[in-house]
Amino acid sequence: MARISPASVTKMGRNGYVTTEVLEKICTALGCGIGDVMEIVGENEGHASEPDI
Repeated sequence: MARISPASVTKMGRNGYVTTEVLEKICTALGCGIGDVMEIVGENEGHASEPDI
């Protein structure tokens, strides 16, 4: 079990931001690497509703 909060799961389901700690917990629980659970998307490839930071 990854032991992450329901709020973090909700954020991921809505393409929200989560911490690297959450991603690390997921990878540890699944026995995989970070590239298996996330993808880096360029600025022009993101969703129109994402805020500019």
